[in-house]
Amino acid sequence: MPKAGRYHEGVPCWVVLTTPDVTRAQHFYGALFDWDFVPTGPGEVVATHHGAQVAAIVPASAAEPAAWITHLACGDLNRSVALVRAHGGRITREPYQVPDQGRAALAVDPLGAPFGLWQGDLVEGSGLVNEPGTLTWNEHLSPDPDAARLFYRRVFGYGYDRPRAGHTLARAAGLPACGIGPVDGQRSASWRTHFATADTDRAADRVRALGGSVLAGPEATPFGRSALVRDDAGAEFVLVAAPAGGAGDAA
Repeated sequence: MPKAGRYHEGVPCWVVLTTPDVTRAQHFYGALFDWDFVPTGPGEVVATHHGAQVAAIVPASAAEPAAWITHLACGDLNRSVALVRAHGGRITREPYQVPDQGRAALAVDPLGAPFGLWQGDLVEGSGLVNEPGTLTWNEHLSPDPDAARLFYRRVFGYGYDRPRAGHTLARAAGLPACGIGPVDGQRSASWRTHFATADTDRAADRVRALGGSVLAGPEATPFGRSALVRDDAGAEFVLVAAPAGGAGDAA
């Protein structure tokens, strides 16, 4: 199976679902992705797939919408926090220790997109990627992708390929890390999580059967058959046909 290796600086390495009902989310994602769950704190769980940690689910506050939060790898959390602040971002949760795993912080970039920072210790991030039911890609979408590219270059040293239709491949240590592109001006900036699936159409039907909704697709894309969906609490994510080779976020 395509186990993740070491995550380079700035590479999406972990995803966390914030949601008002963790038990309900376990039912939804357990049925959709065949995840198992391990309690890790008051109301919090880690999702596992084939024995590997693949995501976390934590309670949202009353005013917080359900959402998937992308976490970016960093070698020095304190330095990354300082760079976020220096370049117009905000830290919404100061660095904290996750026992026996690493250190984390939560931030919002200058475009308004929430994201996390993760400095791995014993746990580098997702232990399995590009397998059906696991993380396979992340992209940042905003009304001003040029400003997003500038911010993430300054904080994480991203390099960029030439834009295509406004979308750019960001690279970390020369390897693909994530995408940055435009979104309708009526929508707020966000990081979007993509999960691999063996059959996008069947998975989209399963989302509907579990009380979620399909917002776009399924449709063919250059990266595989994809669908933008929303879970039964309102958190959006993308289903995409699992890649044949296992190229992905881990580098």
